[in-house]
Amino acid sequence: MQPTIIGLLARMESGRSGATGGKQLMVKSAQSPPVRFRTELAPPHVSWLAIVLVYALAAAVLFLLFRFLIGFNQFGQVHDQAVLAGQNRSAAQRLIEDLADPPSGLPVERALARFAEDFVAQDGGRQDPTGTGAAVEPVLAELQEGGASRARVRERAQRLLSTWESRAQAAERRAAELRLGVALKATLMGFVVAATAIGGALLFLRRSRQLYGLLARRTAELEEVDASRRLFFANASHELRTPVTAMMGEAEVALTGDHRDDGTMEQALRHIVAQARFLGHRIDEMIGLAQTSDGKLQLDAVPLDYRDVVAEAVADARSFARSVEVDMDVTVPDQPVTVRGDALWLKRALLAVIENALKFSPMQGKVTVELSQKDEFARVRITDQGPGVVPDELPLIFEAYYQTDTGKDRGGSGLGLSMTRWVAEEHGGRAFARNVGHPSRPEGCTVTIDIALERSA
Repeated sequence: MQPTIIGLLARMESGRSGATGGKQLMVKSAQSPPVRFRTELAPPHVSWLAIVLVYALAAAVLFLLFRFLIGFNQFGQVHDQAVLAGQNRSAAQRLIEDLADPPSGLPVERALARFAEDFVAQDGGRQDPTGTGAAVEPVLAELQEGGASRARVRERAQRLLSTWESRAQAAERRAAELRLGVALKATLMGFVVAATAIGGALLFLRRSRQLYGLLARRTAELEEVDASRRLFFANASHELRTPVTAMMGEAEVALTGDHRDDGTMEQALRHIVAQARFLGHRIDEMIGLAQTSDGKLQLDAVPLDYRDVVAEAVADARSFARSVEVDMDVTVPDQPVTVRGDALWLKRALLAVIENALKFSPMQGKVTVELSQKDEFARVRITDQGPGVVPDELPLIFEAYYQTDTGKDRGGSGLGLSMTRWVAEEHGGRAFARNVGHPSRPEGCTVTIDIALERSA
């Protein structure tokens, strides 16, 4: 039952649904712990932007790497073209030197043969990637076109040298441009890789700190829930044990032979009934809390005379008042006080305060219950003659599980006033407490419960 109790306490602290309108008051259930944990676990918008930015940088790295590989491949091809063109240019220059006039020059056939050897050695007989032709045969045929005289062959070799010279220069310029582009891409890719690594590291550190903080908060909440659970069961067991002990004592008195025929038996039985009703009220409260196991608590919202609710609450508390020997004085107006709400929960809220006042009032003391109309509210003031509350603790007594030092001595679960405030707020009102008498020497405490009046059509 503990999870449902904790869920209701969360709604007591945060749920603020209106009490008027509609057939039922629907208390919106707070987010379950797993849902809330997943919500908190999701990265904030800033983190999402950072994640998108890191992914964009990673995509840029892949794009730049792709472009770098393409550029590097192009640079390799153009560089090979420049080298081959330069080698062919050297072969043509040597051919021109070999075709010099005798005695320094070689015979034309020998010069062409050496050129063919150099060309084949350079090109391996494959198609020339510079686009000058193919294997050496077409080139030789071109050199010997129109005759194989020394002058004509040398003239054609000069044209080939000029062609290879221009193509080698163009290939070298293209290779230089590609080399610069590849270097720029490599530099830019290095910067982007560094930015991606730094951004990813910062994002990882930030996310790690966020998860660590979330884990620390969840751990603290779980520890608080566990402490509250322990406190609740300790207080609840004491709250239930007290009337049970009193009932057992009174039953033993009633069963003694010396008192069978006098009024002691009747008095003992009255005490047993009073304590049984007090115990029943506590059990009813726990059952009401357990009814929230589906995550929703539905309160009826029907018009009712608040005087009847007050009368029922006082009637249920009278037996306990007689048991603790405290008088009750009730004042209600003659005219109906119409509110819209749930009679059962309104009575439970009043009973929690009335029985609390009875516990703190001295024997032969008095508890007053006064119903009146104040502005747009039906106001119930419950005043005891107890020791009062330390002024600094007055705002805290409506918190779940909170108990003053005096309250710890008298017993209780610490949930009654918290439930009262929650019921009042769900019915469009509020609950608060004030000391009676001098602030330093209070002569009692007054708890005020305001419930919104039914608006006339």
